[in-house]
Amino acid sequence: MSNKFNPFIGIFALALLGGCAEQAQQHDALTYTLKKQEFVTTVPAHGELIAANETVITTPMNSRGPQTLEWLKEEYSVVKKGEVIARFDGTFMERERRTSENKQAISAEDIDQKQVQLEQQQGQLLYDMDLLSEERKFAKEFSIDDIRIRSKLEILESMQNVEFLDAKSVYFSWQKGQFADSAGGELDLLNMQRKEHSDKIARLDANLSSLEVIAPHDGLLTHQANWRGEKPKPGETLWPGQKIAALPDTSSLQVKLFVSEREALELAPEQQVLVTTLAYPEQPFTAQVASVSPMPKSIERGDPRKYFEVLTDVIASNTGVTLQPGLKVKALITTKPEQTGLMVPRQAIFAEQQKQFVFVQDSNQWRRQEVSVSGGNLSLVEIKSGLTAGDIISLVNRDAS
Repeated sequence: MSNKFNPFIGIFALALLGGCAEQAQQHDALTYTLKKQEFVTTVPAHGELIAANETVITTPMNSRGPQTLEWLKEEYSVVKKGEVIARFDGTFMERERRTSENKQAISAEDIDQKQVQLEQQQGQLLYDMDLLSEERKFAKEFSIDDIRIRSKLEILESMQNVEFLDAKSVYFSWQKGQFADSAGGELDLLNMQRKEHSDKIARLDANLSSLEVIAPHDGLLTHQANWRGEKPKPGETLWPGQKIAALPDTSSLQVKLFVSEREALELAPEQQVLVTTLAYPEQPFTAQVASVSPMPKSIERGDPRKYFEVLTDVIASNTGVTLQPGLKVKALITTKPEQTGLMVPRQAIFAEQQKQFVFVQDSNQWRRQEVSVSGGNLSLVEIKSGLTAGDIISLVNRDAS
């Protein structure tokens, strides 16, 4: 047997030791040793600054239908009282006004024609009544009932003629009354149609006169986003009374935040909020939660994710930065203050049959250990029972390995 050193055996041994060391290092990277540590439970949020008080700018309230926005002054412009800040397109209303004017003119012509027609009919009726009156008068004055002069048959025919003329006179009187009622009704209907067109023209004139929205006072103009997060733009159709902009009171600002419903852990009023504006990231400031919406909602069109809306109290004026409505912010809401506990990564907690457990190292084996957890934050969770400080747990599912 030779005592010479074989270099290949040495290289193989070094590779084997290196592989074991690498495996041990990888093994350590997939484990976590429990220890008590201080932690703060926080929830991330994003949003913007808004004014606690503002003057709302809406589309004209007196319009009876949607209007098209033609022009809107740029957001965050400084405006003066009486300055035009929005203008609506009046093309449709002007076209509708011309149509109403034409209909009104047609109604006026119909009224004139109807009046001429009724006057002609009334004149003919009065003429017939005058002629009948003369016939009755003649028939009565020259009616001879002397049988010595006329025969009984002629006398009877003369009497029947008088009766017929009397009945015809009664009919004409009734027809005159009916004509007056009918003519009045027809004229009233035509006048009502003309008044309807006249009222519509007056309403359109009022709408046309309010196409320009005037600033009620000096201020900083901000645009109002709808429920989809979209701000008004020229060409968009808006409904009467719809909010399009505002003149906020910049002396009293608050933060409007959105928290994902999956991350909204124990949100409540009076919790502390650390706010960082994207414009001044180096100068964060603090605020306090004032209210939390009862239900989450979507904030972007086409985005199925839902968020809780959180409003803070009015921000203190000594934040050290220049704040204005519309500034985008990021925030951390402290749902639980600093405390001490056994913290483990959330990824180390597994669940099965409504029970939570971890994989604990026992000698060279891994065993399941049922645990009870409470609180924590997005990355860590507190162990209430089942583990002690110094236990080594796995960060991966050992049943699957």
